[in-house]
Amino acid sequence: MNILRIDMSALTSTLEELPEEWKILGGRGLSAKILNKEVPPDSDPMGTDARLVFATGPLAGTNAPSFGRMSIGGKSPLTLGIKEANVGGTMSQQIDRLGIRAIIVQGAPADGKLRLIKINKNGVSFEDADEYLGMGTYTMFPAIREKYGKKLGIVAIGPVGERKQVTASVAMTDKDGHPSRHAARGGLGAVMGAKGIKAILVDDEDVAIVAPSQRDAYFAALKPWNKVLEADQTVQMFGVGGTAMVVAPLSQMGSTPMMNYSGQTFEGIEGLYGDNIRANGDKRGGKMDACMPGCMVKCSLIHHDEDGEHVTSALEYETLALMGSNLGVGSGDAVARFDRKCDDLAVDTIEIGSALGLAASVGKFEWGDIDAIDALLEEVESGTGLGSVIADGAVATAKKLGINRVPVFKGQAIPAHDPRVGKPTGVTYATSPMGADHTAGLKYEMDNEGAVEHSLREQIWNAAIDTLGLCEFAVSADHRQTLAFARDLINACYDLEITEDDLVDLGRDALRDEVEFNKGAEIADFDPIPDFVRTEVLPPMGMVFGVDQGEIEKIWDNLDSIAVL
Repeated sequence: MNILRIDMSALTSTLEELPEEWKILGGRGLSAKILNKEVPPDSDPMGTDARLVFATGPLAGTNAPSFGRMSIGGKSPLTLGIKEANVGGTMSQQIDRLGIRAIIVQGAPADGKLRLIKINKNGVSFEDADEYLGMGTYTMFPAIREKYGKKLGIVAIGPVGERKQVTASVAMTDKDGHPSRHAARGGLGAVMGAKGIKAILVDDEDVAIVAPSQRDAYFAALKPWNKVLEADQTVQMFGVGGTAMVVAPLSQMGSTPMMNYSGQTFEGIEGLYGDNIRANGDKRGGKMDACMPGCMVKCSLIHHDEDGEHVTSALEYETLALMGSNLGVGSGDAVARFDRKCDDLAVDTIEIGSALGLAASVGKFEWGDIDAIDALLEEVESGTGLGSVIADGAVATAKKLGINRVPVFKGQAIPAHDPRVGKPTGVTYATSPMGADHTAGLKYEMDNEGAVEHSLREQIWNAAIDTLGLCEFAVSADHRQTLAFARDLINACYDLEITEDDLVDLGRDALRDEVEFNKGAEIADFDPIPDFVRTEVLPPMGMVFGVDQGEIEKIWDNLDSIAVL
């Protein structure tokens, strides 16, 4: 297994053998190792010292279900700390089958031009991307596939990433070729633009699925897993309606953001409920599907419009909340259209939605004004007017508009889980090396006491499964059962005898590396918790975030000792 190093300054590539001690290391953990080794923590996130890392999990190229997540890592231009953005789609499986565990991108072209990078079994080549400049992903991806091959995996940036604006995401193809999977958080699309890359094209034609060393043991471990997932109520819920299914319960608790996290209510939010969206979808030809081949959960909600035309392949809770309820919009169709536009521009719907909410809070448009939101998204695309500010995220928008109440932790917009309701989640926002990121450790407990311990356990767990490349929606409620499954697959693939605790330690080690990186980075300069979550009472349950700051600051003291399983 190899690491592919791409030097954009010289337009060259080299293969380096994956170190033996990194044999089962992948995803987030591998990205953290590389960034710690090669990137000065105080460097410019988009400068010459920066790296952009694409890392698969150790089982990505096998047929192990839902182990094909991709971690994209770098120094975030939003948080100014280490960042890993996690994404589904096809690329992780494809590059692993080409014998590549990670791609490290360094340097930048001296001529400032954007290029395409093509990767296949014969090596790497570079081409000018001039004909695709300014294109959104929904135009660019079909054009690339028509020219270079209809089964290509594509990872790319949109117009906002070309301008190096920090809401930019990295877009990837799902199994049907749609540009619907995004490594969205942290502004890594801007880093990709700074590296001079418009798109990476991955062709794994005529390359076999990775075969396990111990075939019988591997398939014996694989055989019962489908029944485990069929018996798990949460997994089955996601298969019915995706993450949209949590809009109803979380909004009724007050956790879903309403009108810039004010807690105000509005008529019509039921239009965002997963059951209602699915009911409409069933009439129009929408369905639930997988974002990557082999997924058993199929939580990707494919949404069609009233004419039965495809709109988006991943209408998810975070987008329904930040681009919907956070803006006073209760139309699932409108939010699906916003989602498609954001996917086309390749921007983070959380960061964009938060910035739009700030603009509405000071009267730049009326809550629920769909036409005004459409117009602002057009300005985001063109880089003009208020849209040019919104494309730089919540902090930049608040500064431009003179707003002091800003829903961010460590420079990054709060996701759609209010820390006043899920206290451990608030601790995660305040302490995670990732900044405000629900994927770093999401946990709903309403008591302040014990929130730090709950957060730490979830952060270790999430770092572990992100290192394995495992989708967080394809796991059993019993963490030990999930890790026993992963253990047996890895042991059969690599002739090892690792334990569940060894896999947990992958998460501990990833966090240790990330915390160490951030000690020398500017992320520590951000205020850890916005004042309003400690002082403003959130309806309907009358809650504030009251976890003791002193306890929060001690969270990493127990990284090595806290029991996770």
